[in-house]
Amino acid sequence: MDSFKLSPFNINLRTNLFEKISISAGAVVVPYLTNSRGEFINKMVWREKVSLGKLTSANIAVQSQFKGGDKNERLPMNNNLQQNNQVNPVTGMPLNEYQQEAAYITNNPGEFANFNIPWSISFQYALNYNRIPNGLGTGYKGQISQNISWTGTLNLTPRWQIGINGSYNISLKELGMISMYVTREMHCWQMAINISPVGRYRSFNISISPKSGLLRDLKINRTRYFYDL
Repeated sequence: MDSFKLSPFNINLRTNLFEKISISAGAVVVPYLTNSRGEFINKMVWREKVSLGKLTSANIAVQSQFKGGDKNERLPMNNNLQQNNQVNPVTGMPLNEYQQEAAYITNNPGEFANFNIPWSISFQYALNYNRIPNGLGTGYKGQISQNISWTGTLNLTPRWQIGINGSYNISLKELGMISMYVTREMHCWQMAINISPVGRYRSFNISISPKSGLLRDLKINRTRYFYDL
């Protein structure tokens, strides 16, 4: 695609329904024709038909969230980016600094718990489409994956909070990683224990860190990973 003068079209949409349901969608369209093997050739698609081009990837996500307490309080962001790989699972592009920080918050929610929210629960449904080689050297095929995820938090006391995150792959009919955490607010410090006991990649983490963002690098962190090959 480097020799093609026109870059693929990136289409992104986002809206909210009833202030409770967030819907986002995106797509990548290549404005070139393909040959008999499904490979793109240097010929614009609209020379032969009215079309933006070939759809190579698309995604749609529907998310809803409910919480108690002050409605203006915010929960730690959850964007389902995997910090370990440092890439966006939808686009495959490296994460920028902001996305890496968001991924760390997602993977370590106990360190960023908001004790002003007594309880919360959120759900997300995601559908992804990718055009991939069929593996036989004779063309390409479309691959669709569907996934649902959920997050819940509950304050046991004004200074103790527990939470759980999980996901389920609808396409593969597999339960994804389940992680649980318990966190303790200690005035200027915060302790968090994160446990992922289910799945191929399991982990245990305990951290004690200052609540001030300027001193967060002073935290004590101990992590252990367990893998099933």
